[in-house]
Amino acid sequence: MLKKISAQKARQNFGELMDEVRLRGDRYIVNRGAKPLVAVIPVEEYIAWEQARERLYSRIVEMREKNKKEQSDQLEGQIRLAIEAVQ
Repeated sequence: MLKKISAQKARQNFGELMDEVRLRGDRYIVNRGAKPLVAVIPVEEYIAWEQARERLYSRIVEMREKNKKEQSDQLEGQIRLAIEAVQ
């Protein structure tokens, strides 16, 4: 569950906050005033996000290398078709 907490309250109750995140899987947005500053999430969720991001970046690099020699007109046409297919 996503919860919001003030920075002051998070400081005062940090041990409890960590337990809620670790044991129950709660997620927190820590605010200072009305401005969100940081997120506190379970480490497993963070690791999964990092791994997904790395896979995405690797795929982007792979696609760039594969399409390096393609002419821009062909690529733009393929991009248009992909966008139309999604819409």
